[in-house]
Amino acid sequence: MIPSQHFQSTPAVQFDLLTYMIGSYHYNWHPQIELLWLLQGTVEVNVDGTRHQLHANDLILINATRGHATFALTPECIALRLHILPDFYTSQGIDLSSGAFLLNSVTTPQHRDYQTIRQILAQLYLGLHQQDWPIFDLNALYFQLTNLLHHDFFDTGITMTYPQPKTQSSLNRVIDYINQAYDRPITLNEAAKISHYSPAYLSRIFKAELGLNFYEYLTRCRLQHAIYDLENPTTRVADLALANGFQEVKSFNLMFKKHFGQTPSSYRQHLSHGQRPEYDQFKQPLTPTQTTIVQKQLKHWAQLTSTDQLSACESCMYKRHFQEYQALKQKIAQLKTLLNQ
Repeated sequence: MIPSQHFQSTPAVQFDLLTYMIGSYHYNWHPQIELLWLLQGTVEVNVDGTRHQLHANDLILINATRGHATFALTPECIALRLHILPDFYTSQGIDLSSGAFLLNSVTTPQHRDYQTIRQILAQLYLGLHQQDWPIFDLNALYFQLTNLLHHDFFDTGITMTYPQPKTQSSLNRVIDYINQAYDRPITLNEAAKISHYSPAYLSRIFKAELGLNFYEYLTRCRLQHAIYDLENPTTRVADLALANGFQEVKSFNLMFKKHFGQTPSSYRQHLSHGQRPEYDQFKQPLTPTQTTIVQKQLKHWAQLTSTDQLSACESCMYKRHFQEYQALKQKIAQLKTLLNQ
Protein backbone atom coordinates (compact mmCIF):
# COMPACT_ATOMS: atom_id res chain seq x y z
CA MET A 1 0.00 0.00 0.00
CA ILE A 2 1.41 3.39 -1.02
CA PRO A 3 1.55 5.73 2.00
CA SER A 4 -0.29 9.01 1.59
CA GLN A 5 1.34 12.35 2.22
CA HIS A 6 -0.42 14.17 5.03
CA PHE A 7 -0.45 17.98 5.07
CA GLN A 8 -1.91 20.21 7.76
CA SER A 9 -1.79 24.00 8.00
CA THR A 10 -3.78 26.59 9.87
CA PRO A 11 -3.93 29.83 7.84
CA ALA A 12 -3.40 32.73 10.23
CA VAL A 13 -5.24 35.36 8.21
CA GLN A 14 -5.23 38.79 9.85
CA PHE A 15 -5.55 42.11 8.08
CA ASP A 16 -6.89 45.61 8.60
CA LEU A 17 -9.00 47.37 5.97
CA LEU A 18 -10.23 50.96 6.16
CA THR A 19 -12.01 53.50 3.96
CA TYR A 20 -11.39 57.09 5.09
CA MET A 21 -11.05 60.76 4.16
CA ILE A 22 -7.59 62.12 3.39
CA GLY A 23 -6.74 65.60 4.69
CA SER A 24 -3.37 67.26 5.32
CA TYR A 25 -0.05 65.52 5.95
CA HIS A 26 -0.05 62.95 8.74
CA TYR A 27 3.42 61.44 8.80
CA ASN A 28 3.56 57.87 10.06
CA TRP A 29 5.30 54.53 9.70
CA HIS A 30 4.39 51.07 10.91
CA PRO A 31 5.48 47.43 10.65
CA GLN A 32 2.64 46.58 8.25
CA ILE A 33 2.75 46.58 4.45
CA GLU A 34 0.23 49.18 3.25
CA LEU A 35 -1.74 48.90 0.02
CA LEU A 36 -3.56 52.13 -0.84
CA TRP A 37 -6.32 52.51 -3.44
CA LEU A 38 -7.52 56.06 -4.08
CA LEU A 39 -11.25 55.88 -4.71
CA GLN A 40 -11.97 59.57 -5.19
CA GLY A 41 -10.05 62.85 -5.63
CA THR A 42 -6.41 63.75 -6.23
CA VAL A 43 -3.82 63.12 -3.54
CA GLU A 44 -0.10 63.64 -3.06
CA VAL A 45 1.54 60.59 -1.50
CA ASN A 46 5.01 61.08 -0.02
CA VAL A 47 7.14 58.00 0.67
CA ASP A 48 10.57 58.64 2.18
CA GLY A 49 10.81 62.03 0.48
CA THR A 50 9.58 60.92 -2.95
CA ARG A 51 6.29 62.52 -3.95
CA HIS A 52 3.66 60.94 -6.20
CA GLN A 53 0.38 62.46 -7.34
CA LEU A 54 -2.41 59.90 -7.29
CA HIS A 55 -5.74 60.26 -9.07
CA ALA A 56 -8.93 58.23 -8.73
CA ASN A 57 -8.29 54.45 -9.00
CA ASP A 58 -4.52 54.76 -8.61
CA LEU A 59 -2.79 52.11 -6.48
CA ILE A 60 0.39 52.32 -4.44
CA LEU A 61 2.04 49.86 -2.04
CA ILE A 62 4.15 51.19 0.83
CA ASN A 63 6.67 48.80 2.33
CA ALA A 64 6.88 48.18 6.07
CA THR A 65 8.53 50.90 8.22
CA ARG A 66 8.71 53.37 5.30
CA GLY A 67 7.88 56.89 6.42
CA HIS A 68 4.90 58.18 4.45
CA ALA A 69 2.23 60.85 4.36
CA THR A 70 -0.76 61.78 2.20
CA PHE A 71 -2.11 65.20 1.30
CA ALA A 72 -5.48 65.95 -0.35
CA LEU A 73 -5.15 68.20 -3.40
CA THR A 74 -8.90 68.30 -4.04
CA PRO A 75 -11.95 68.24 -1.73
CA GLU A 76 -13.39 64.96 -0.45
CA CYS A 77 -10.52 62.60 -1.20
CA ILE A 78 -11.47 59.07 -0.19
CA ALA A 79 -9.09 56.13 0.04
CA LEU A 80 -9.25 52.43 0.83
CA ARG A 81 -6.18 51.01 2.51
CA LEU A 82 -5.23 47.49 3.48
CA HIS A 83 -2.59 46.63 6.09
CA ILE A 84 -0.78 43.31 5.64
CA LEU A 85 1.45 41.92 8.36
CA PRO A 86 4.82 40.71 7.00
CA ASP A 87 4.49 37.86 9.53
CA PHE A 88 1.71 36.44 7.35
CA TYR A 89 4.19 35.84 4.54
CA THR A 90 6.91 34.44 6.78
CA SER A 91 4.40 32.10 8.45
CA GLN A 92 3.66 30.68 5.00
CA GLY A 93 7.34 30.07 4.26
CA ILE A 94 7.92 33.24 2.20
CA ASP A 95 11.31 34.91 2.73
CA LEU A 96 11.05 38.69 3.10
CA SER A 97 14.47 39.07 4.70
CA SER A 98 15.65 41.12 1.72
CA GLY A 99 13.84 42.82 -1.13
CA ALA A 100 10.83 45.10 -1.41
CA PHE A 101 7.40 45.35 -3.01
CA LEU A 102 7.20 47.64 -6.04
CA LEU A 103 3.62 48.56 -6.89
CA ASN A 104 2.84 52.10 -8.02
CA SER A 105 0.34 52.90 -10.78
CA VAL A 106 1.81 56.43 -11.05
CA THR A 107 5.26 55.24 -12.13
CA THR A 108 3.85 52.17 -13.94
CA PRO A 109 0.39 53.26 -15.16
CA GLN A 110 -0.64 49.91 -16.69
CA HIS A 111 -0.27 46.39 -15.36
CA ARG A 112 -2.24 43.24 -15.98
CA ASP A 113 -2.88 42.80 -12.23
CA TYR A 114 -4.32 46.21 -11.36
CA GLN A 115 -7.92 45.38 -12.17
CA THR A 116 -7.70 42.10 -10.25
CA ILE A 117 -6.24 43.90 -7.21
CA ARG A 118 -9.06 46.47 -7.22
CA GLN A 119 -11.63 43.71 -7.61
CA ILE A 120 -10.25 41.70 -4.67
CA LEU A 121 -10.08 44.80 -2.45
CA ALA A 122 -13.68 45.61 -3.34
CA GLN A 123 -14.77 42.06 -2.54
CA LEU A 124 -12.93 42.10 0.79
CA TYR A 125 -14.64 45.38 1.72
CA LEU A 126 -18.09 44.04 0.82
CA GLY A 127 -17.41 40.72 2.54
CA LEU A 128 -16.43 42.44 5.79
CA HIS A 129 -19.65 44.48 5.69
CA GLN A 130 -21.92 41.46 5.21
CA GLN A 131 -22.49 39.23 8.21
CA ASP A 132 -23.38 36.17 6.14
CA TRP A 133 -20.20 36.31 4.00
CA PRO A 134 -18.34 32.98 4.52
CA ILE A 135 -14.99 33.22 6.29
CA PHE A 136 -13.63 30.75 3.75
CA ASP A 137 -14.30 33.23 0.94
CA LEU A 138 -12.52 36.05 2.79
CA ASN A 139 -9.50 33.80 3.42
CA ALA A 140 -9.45 32.73 -0.23
CA LEU A 141 -9.53 36.35 -1.42
CA TYR A 142 -6.76 37.35 0.96
CA PHE A 143 -4.52 34.47 -0.13
CA GLN A 144 -5.18 35.33 -3.76
CA LEU A 145 -4.22 38.96 -3.22
CA THR A 146 -1.10 38.32 -1.13
CA ASN A 147 0.06 35.64 -3.57
CA LEU A 148 -0.36 38.03 -6.48
CA LEU A 149 1.53 40.81 -4.67
CA HIS A 150 4.42 38.51 -3.84
CA HIS A 151 4.78 36.86 -7.24
CA ASP A 152 4.31 39.92 -9.43
CA PHE A 153 5.52 42.85 -7.33
CA PHE A 154 8.21 41.65 -4.89
CA ASP A 155 11.72 42.47 -6.12
CA THR A 156 14.51 40.57 -4.36
CA GLY A 157 17.11 42.74 -6.09
CA ILE A 158 16.30 45.75 -3.92
CA THR A 159 18.34 46.28 -0.77
CA MET A 160 15.80 46.65 2.00
CA THR A 161 15.47 44.43 5.03
CA TYR A 162 12.10 43.89 6.67
CA PRO A 163 12.12 44.22 10.46
CA GLN A 164 11.75 41.15 12.64
CA PRO A 165 9.65 42.46 15.56
CA LYS A 166 9.92 40.76 18.95
CA THR A 167 8.50 43.60 21.06
CA GLN A 168 10.97 43.60 23.92
CA SER A 169 9.60 45.39 26.97
CA SER A 170 12.85 47.37 27.42
CA LEU A 171 12.54 48.71 23.89
CA ASN A 172 8.93 49.68 24.58
CA ARG A 173 10.12 51.75 27.55
CA VAL A 174 12.54 53.62 25.28
CA ILE A 175 9.85 54.21 22.65
CA ASP A 176 7.46 55.56 25.29
CA TYR A 177 10.23 57.84 26.56
CA ILE A 178 10.93 59.20 23.06
CA ASN A 179 7.23 59.74 22.36
CA GLN A 180 6.91 61.81 25.53
CA ALA A 181 10.26 63.65 25.50
CA TYR A 182 10.76 64.18 21.74
CA ASP A 183 10.79 67.97 22.25
CA ARG A 184 13.82 67.79 24.56
CA PRO A 185 17.47 66.88 23.81
CA ILE A 186 17.67 63.07 23.80
CA THR A 187 20.80 61.00 23.24
CA LEU A 188 21.33 57.31 22.61
CA ASN A 189 23.26 57.06 25.90
CA GLU A 190 20.30 58.45 27.86
CA ALA A 191 17.90 56.05 26.18
CA ALA A 192 20.27 53.16 26.86
CA LYS A 193 20.13 53.89 30.60
CA ILE A 194 16.33 53.63 30.50
CA SER A 195 16.48 50.32 28.65
CA HIS A 196 19.33 48.95 30.81
CA TYR A 197 21.13 48.01 27.59
CA SER A 198 24.44 49.25 26.27
CA PRO A 199 24.13 51.99 23.62
CA ALA A 200 25.53 49.64 20.97
CA TYR A 201 23.04 46.87 21.78
CA LEU A 202 20.09 49.29 21.94
CA SER A 203 21.06 50.63 18.53
CA ARG A 204 21.14 47.09 17.11
CA ILE A 205 17.73 46.06 18.44
CA PHE A 206 16.20 49.35 17.26
CA LYS A 207 17.32 48.52 13.73
CA ALA A 208 16.35 44.87 13.95
CA GLU A 209 12.87 45.33 15.42
CA LEU A 210 11.77 48.66 13.96
CA GLY A 211 13.69 48.73 10.71
CA LEU A 212 15.30 52.11 11.47
CA ASN A 213 17.95 53.37 13.83
CA PHE A 214 17.48 55.30 17.07
CA TYR A 215 18.07 58.79 15.71
CA GLU A 216 15.89 58.20 12.64
CA TYR A 217 13.03 57.15 14.93
CA LEU A 218 13.57 60.25 17.08
CA THR A 219 13.61 62.50 13.99
CA ARG A 220 10.40 60.98 12.67
CA CYS A 221 8.65 61.56 16.01
CA ARG A 222 9.69 65.22 15.95
CA LEU A 223 8.52 65.62 12.35
CA GLN A 224 5.15 64.08 13.20
CA HIS A 225 4.46 66.85 15.70
CA ALA A 226 6.09 69.60 13.64
CA ILE A 227 3.81 68.89 10.67
CA TYR A 228 0.79 69.37 12.90
CA ASP A 229 2.18 72.70 14.14
CA LEU A 230 2.83 73.87 10.57
CA GLU A 231 -0.91 73.98 9.99
CA ASN A 232 -1.07 77.00 12.31
CA PRO A 233 -0.07 79.93 10.02
CA THR A 234 0.73 82.21 12.99
CA THR A 235 3.58 80.02 14.28
CA ARG A 236 7.03 80.85 12.90
CA VAL A 237 8.93 77.93 11.36
CA ALA A 238 11.95 78.65 13.58
CA ASP A 239 9.79 78.59 16.71
CA LEU A 240 8.03 75.34 15.93
CA ALA A 241 11.36 73.72 15.00
CA LEU A 242 12.77 74.49 18.46
CA ALA A 243 9.50 73.53 20.15
CA ASN A 244 9.69 70.07 18.59
CA GLY A 245 13.25 69.19 19.60
CA PHE A 246 15.29 70.45 16.66
CA GLN A 247 18.32 72.41 17.86
CA GLU A 248 18.15 74.89 15.00
CA VAL A 249 15.87 75.72 12.09
CA LYS A 250 18.54 74.67 9.58
CA SER A 251 18.53 71.06 10.79
CA PHE A 252 14.71 71.08 10.77
CA ASN A 253 14.66 72.32 7.18
CA LEU A 254 17.17 69.66 6.13
CA MET A 255 15.23 66.83 7.75
CA PHE A 256 11.91 68.10 6.40
CA LYS A 257 13.34 68.29 2.87
CA LYS A 258 14.82 64.82 3.21
CA HIS A 259 11.57 63.20 4.33
CA PHE A 260 9.05 65.22 2.31
CA GLY A 261 10.93 66.49 -0.71
CA GLN A 262 10.09 70.14 0.02
CA THR A 263 10.82 72.84 2.59
CA PRO A 264 8.50 73.52 5.56
CA SER A 265 7.63 76.91 4.04
CA SER A 266 6.71 75.32 0.70
CA TYR A 267 4.48 72.81 2.45
CA ARG A 268 2.78 75.55 4.44
CA GLN A 269 2.08 77.53 1.24
CA HIS A 270 0.75 74.37 -0.36
CA LEU A 271 -1.54 73.90 2.62
CA SER A 272 -2.86 77.46 2.67
CA HIS A 273 -3.47 77.67 -1.09
CA GLY A 274 -5.31 74.39 -1.42
CA GLN A 275 -9.06 73.99 -1.02
CA ARG A 276 -8.79 72.78 2.54
CA PRO A 277 -11.63 72.09 4.94
CA GLU A 278 -11.70 74.08 8.16
CA TYR A 279 -10.87 70.98 10.14
CA ASP A 280 -8.60 68.06 9.48
CA GLN A 281 -10.54 65.13 8.03
CA PHE A 282 -7.79 62.53 8.30
CA LYS A 283 -9.40 59.14 8.95
CA GLN A 284 -12.74 60.73 9.71
CA PRO A 285 -15.74 58.40 9.26
CA LEU A 286 -17.43 58.77 5.91
CA THR A 287 -20.79 60.52 5.79
CA PRO A 288 -23.84 58.41 4.88
CA THR A 289 -23.78 59.95 1.39
CA GLN A 290 -20.08 59.19 0.94
CA THR A 291 -20.59 55.65 2.23
CA THR A 292 -23.35 55.07 -0.31
CA ILE A 293 -21.13 56.34 -3.14
CA VAL A 294 -18.20 54.16 -2.02
CA GLN A 295 -20.37 51.05 -1.70
CA LYS A 296 -21.81 51.59 -5.18
CA GLN A 297 -18.33 52.04 -6.62
CA LEU A 298 -16.96 48.94 -4.89
CA LYS A 299 -19.93 46.81 -5.93
CA HIS A 300 -19.15 47.77 -9.51
CA TRP A 301 -15.53 46.66 -9.14
CA ALA A 302 -16.47 43.47 -7.28
CA GLN A 303 -18.77 42.35 -10.11
CA LEU A 304 -16.34 42.93 -12.99
CA THR A 305 -15.56 39.77 -14.92
CA SER A 306 -13.12 40.95 -17.58
CA THR A 307 -9.43 41.36 -16.74
CA ASP A 308 -6.89 43.68 -18.26
CA GLN A 309 -4.37 41.28 -19.80
CA LEU A 310 -1.74 43.91 -20.62
CA SER A 311 1.69 42.33 -20.48
CA ALA A 312 3.67 43.24 -17.39
CA CYS A 313 7.01 42.45 -19.02
CA GLU A 314 9.99 44.44 -17.89
CA SER A 315 11.23 45.03 -21.45
CA CYS A 316 8.02 45.99 -23.27
CA MET A 317 8.14 49.09 -25.48
CA TYR A 318 5.43 50.92 -23.51
CA LYS A 319 7.24 50.67 -20.22
CA ARG A 320 10.60 51.66 -21.70
CA HIS A 321 9.16 54.74 -23.39
CA PHE A 322 7.30 55.74 -20.25
CA GLN A 323 10.49 55.48 -18.19
CA GLU A 324 12.28 57.67 -20.75
CA TYR A 325 9.45 60.19 -20.51
CA GLN A 326 9.67 60.24 -16.69
CA ALA A 327 13.46 60.72 -16.85
CA LEU A 328 13.02 63.63 -19.28
CA LYS A 329 10.46 65.26 -16.98
CA GLN A 330 12.87 64.99 -14.06
CA LYS A 331 15.69 66.61 -16.07
CA ILE A 332 13.41 69.49 -17.11
CA ALA A 333 12.37 70.02 -13.47
CA GLN A 334 16.03 70.12 -12.42
CA LEU A 335 16.82 72.67 -15.14
CA LYS A 336 13.92 74.87 -14.02
CA THR A 337 15.22 74.73 -10.46
CA LEU A 338 18.70 75.81 -11.59
CA LEU A 339 17.32 78.64 -13.71
CA ASN A 340 15.21 79.96 -10.82
CA GLN A 341 18.14 80.08 -8.41
